[in-house]
Order: sequence, then C-alpha cells, then structure tokens
Amino acid sequence: MLNKKAWLWIGAAALWCLVLAAALSANRMLSLSVDSSYHLQVMEVVRHAFIIPLQGHEWMAEMAYYPKLSHRFAGLFATLGWQHLNALLMAGVLSAAVAWICLFEQARRVSLTFLVLALVLSLVNIKITRGAFGGELIDNFFFPQIVGEGVNLIALTIAVVLLRRSRRDFVLFAVAAVAFCGCFHLVPTLQLAGALMAMLGVTWLREILRTRKFEPIGLTGLIAIPAAIVLNPFFSKMKFIAGNNGSVNLGVNLSLEALAGVSALLLALSAWVLLVHLLRPVDDPEHEAADTSALMFAALGAACGAAMLAQYAVLKLTGDGSPYAVLKHSFGVFSMLAFVVPLWGLTVLGVRGVSAEETLGDRRLRAGVALAVIAQIAVMLALYVRPSVMDVPRVNAIMEDIRQVRVTRGLHGDAAMFSAEFPTPIVTYMGTIAMLQSAHGANVLSLMQDGRPDRAGDVPYIVTLAGDAYDKPGCRSGAPLGLVVVVAGPCLEPPSLRFKQGASGVPYLREGWSVPEIGGVWADGKRSTVEVPIADWQRSLKSPVLEVATFAFLPLPDSKRTVIVSVPGGAQERFVFDRQKAVNHGFVVPLSPEALKGPTLLVTIESPDAATPKSLGLGEDTRMLGAGLEAMRIVGAGQP
Repeated sequence: MLNKKAWLWIGAAALWCLVLAAALSANRMLSLSVDSSYHLQVMEVVRHAFIIPLQGHEWMAEMAYYPKLSHRFAGLFATLGWQHLNALLMAGVLSAAVAWICLFEQARRVSLTFLVLALVLSLVNIKITRGAFGGELIDNFFFPQIVGEGVNLIALTIAVVLLRRSRRDFVLFAVAAVAFCGCFHLVPTLQLAGALMAMLGVTWLREILRTRKFEPIGLTGLIAIPAAIVLNPFFSKMKFIAGNNGSVNLGVNLSLEALAGVSALLLALSAWVLLVHLLRPVDDPEHEAADTSALMFAALGAACGAAMLAQYAVLKLTGDGSPYAVLKHSFGVFSMLAFVVPLWGLTVLGVRGVSAEETLGDRRLRAGVALAVIAQIAVMLALYVRPSVMDVPRVNAIMEDIRQVRVTRGLHGDAAMFSAEFPTPIVTYMGTIAMLQSAHGANVLSLMQDGRPDRAGDVPYIVTLAGDAYDKPGCRSGAPLGLVVVVAGPCLEPPSLRFKQGASGVPYLREGWSVPEIGGVWADGKRSTVEVPIADWQRSLKSPVLEVATFAFLPLPDSKRTVIVSVPGGAQERFVFDRQKAVNHGFVVPLSPEALKGPTLLVTIESPDAATPKSLGLGEDTRMLGAGLEAMRIVGAGQP
C-alpha cells in the first residue's frame, strides 16, 4: 500500500504537471493540421455538457469513431472557462507533461548517468525530428493520441511498482490498464499492451528457467492483456481510424522505408536488453528497482518499434491503411530510441552508474528527483517554447464571432462558409466546419489550399473579416458582428450548377444518373451526360473552361476508380481516384469558342471501372457506381 509520503509525492507531481501545462498552453497555437478542426467541433458539443452524440449532423459523423474520454478531458477545461483552442492545448500539453515526468522518474532509477544521456538524446530528437511524445501538437495535431500517451506512461509507472511486488496484481492491473487506455486511443494502447506483455513475459520466463516450475498466472496474463484490446467496445471503430488517419509532419523528411529501419533498430536494441535481463544469472537486491525500470524502457521500446513495423507491413503487404498511419506510429519510436540507445550501451557494458553517483549516497534520491523535474522542464520547453503560428486570442475571438453568426442569424451548413485571407487557411476551414457546421464537400475542402473556396458563388452567404477582399461594396448582408461580416456569395461571383437533391443543376441531368442525394448525384453506369445551359455572358469569355467537381465510389481500402470528363470536339480530362484522393474539384476542360455557340453544352462523364455494391458483397444495391457529380460551371481560365 502507498504511504502518506508517497501520496504527497504523487499529488505534488500532478500539481506540477498541471502548472507547467497551463504556463505552456496559455495563448499559444502550435497546430497547422486539419485534425485540430475536428476537435474544435468537439468543443462546440462539450462546452457545456460532457456529451458526444452518436448520430447527428454530417459534420460530427467522423467524431463518433473516437473514444470519448479524450474529448471529455478537453471538455473539462473548456467547461472550466478555457477558450476552445486553449482548452485543447491545456489537455494535450498536460498529457505530454505527465508522460515526460514518468519517463524521467523511471530513468533516474536506472542511474543518473542514464537520465542525463536520455535527456540529451531527447533534446536532439526534438531538434531534428520533433517525433517526441506530445510532439503531435506541433504541425501534427492528433489530440486523442496525445492524451493516450499520458495514460500509457502513468500505467507503466504503476506496473513497474506492481511487478516487484506481486505477479497476480500486475496481471490484474495490466488487463484493466489496457482496457482503460483503449478508451482514449488505439496506438498508445497497442504500445502499452506490448510493453506490459514484454515485462511479464521476460520475468515469467526468467522465473521458469530458474525454478523449473510453471506458473499459470504468467500465461493467463499473456492471453488476457491482448484480449483487453480486442474486447474494448471502441476497438472495432478505432482500428479503422488508427489504420487510416494520422499526422504527417515530422521535423525531417524521412521515407517510410527509413522510418521502418529506425523502428527495426529500436526493436533490435530493445530485444537485446530484454535478452540480457532474461539470462542474467543472479539477482542483485540493491539493483532490483533499477533493473525493473530498465526492463520497462526496453519493453516499451520493443513495443513501439513492433507497432510501427506492423503498421508498415500491413500497408506494404496488403495495401491497407495509409502512409499517414505509419507516420503516426513513429512518435513513440523516436521518443524511445533516445532512451533505449543509452540503456543498451550501459547494459552491454555492464555499467549502472559512475563514481559521482556512488558519492551521492543517500542524497541520490533527492538529487534524482530534482534532475527528473529539470529534465522534464527542458524537454517541455524544447517542445513548446517556439513562435506561435497563430494569434490565439484573435483566432478565439474570430471563432466566437463566426459561432454567433450561426446562433443569431441561423446561417449554417450549406448556407454559409467562412473565408478570409488572414490569419491562415486552416482557420477558414476550422471556422467553416466547426462553427458553421458545414459538411466536408469539395468546396469546403478547397479552403485548406489558400483559405478561399473554389466556388464562392455556390455558397449563399460568405462569412469573412471586415475589410477582407471578399468584403465588397454592396455585397454585405446585415450589420457587422464583432470582427466578421456576412456577404452574399452570388454577389462575389456567378454560381455554378450543383447536383445535390433539389439543387440548380438537377434539371440538366440527362442519361445515366441515379437519384440526387444530399452530397451530389451518383452516375449509374459507365457513361452519363449533363446538358449545361450557356448564358450570353459566357459566350464572350476569352479563354473559356469547364470546371467540374466530382467524387468516386471507393468502398474498399484499395479501391481505385478512373473518371473521364469530355465535351464534343474537345480534349478529355482523366483522373484516378483512391482513398487518399477521394474528391477532385479540379477537373478543368478547355473549351473552344465554337463549343459555346449553341444554347447548351453536352458534358460526358465516364467511369470504365464502375462496379455495383452487390457484386462486391456490400449489400443488395445494383447501381453501377463509379463517379459522382457535385458541381459544374463555365468560367474564364484563371478567373474566379
């Protein structure tokens, strides 16, 4: 049982991590990734109540896949009064602070030499790759994984204590910890399960080799720990998210093959340390705590390396998953390499400390605690003290004003988008799908390129900043609301034909189409046509082009679809869709002046590899699905 002093240490550590996180997350925004927008959506939902609906608007659909505990953790800070972005940063930075204090607390138990070496290599890692625990906040905002990393390290710290006391208690705790961590994110859960199994397996086999007796509890634990992953209610959904979504930016451009090589090195060095621990003939009671902590680092290193290699192998051998998922698994690899490399050297050389440590004697505990805190501070400062990419107070104010447009004027969904030249394109995307609850159509996705929609005229209302290029005279709708104004989209540029249910382009669909749906219309067959009306002003265009926004039927991870767009007497435009390129709003077909002389233009859309869902074993739908159509317009080349 923990005594009063131990509880005081735990409380002090928790308070310190909270204070450090609050200092580093105040008025800072380090993310450029699209993932941050999903979590802004969550802030809208949990700001006043800790709930995430299982069903609802399309803008929330993807969030239903994630376990809820990570978002409730952020929702706690939002409910306590933190602004949207700061609440997420607070939860993320706090999780990283906990992870690093746990790592260095265990490192100082191995030896002070090991702690210093691990700190130096961790700082080098942050400088070069940024692939450190908590580094997902920097250009790689993947919030649930960060929180899961903190849970992972807390669980391993507790497991180290239990492993020295009772194998039965260790097994019971390990199963519960893996099940609990699975409610945050799958990647750290896999790493936790692998580390716990390695720790248990090595100590269990070592006991068998020494006593020649079989202990059933060890085998039970090795079966129950992975079972806790699969039996978690979130597993079936999270295995898809972990295998396909992820963060993509590291501090250095490494190929997947190079990342696999780094992971293989980590796995090999970790396995070497585990093997040395397994075969060491005699226990040294004075080094029991150091050996158990060293075992934890080797076990976690092996688990991180194996998890990344497994994801890489799945992608290469089966085509399932994505490069993003492989990169997402790499954060633990780089973090643990900084700890396993010096551990391997110290273990192989038989060194646990230096004379300076032996001289400290009884003062070593206090010195070690101080160095662990100093090391954590150094890592956290290296990770998070850098120029902010956004003015967070201003971004928060803009987001709140956009939200008020929705609340007070009822503009949301397809009726409105946010677009402005400043501060960044990702802010326009966040404001549109989070605060205005717009679905992820091609027009919305185009915001991430330059902050402007491809077809502003298709949006009834554009929310923009006062004085922006979109704030044209005579286009405003109503009075300004804080920092933002509302302008009429068709006032900015002519609208295109849209083909969703009840939209303007539906009457011009001709042969080969299914019934229009919420997001657009599916072609039913390998060839479909649209008869586009031509206005008088379009006939006078100097360099006319046809712009087409399309999507494709991609039911399987390795699905690919070819879509061809053509007009009579003109060139064909061809595009191959896959899971990474599921939407294309950049089809541009050059038009000759002769093509615009008639009252209409016949556009043909072909999908030679269309297939029926029924033929793929995906239900009874017999439509021949290949291409889908969202919008179409005739404009001058290079003109809005």
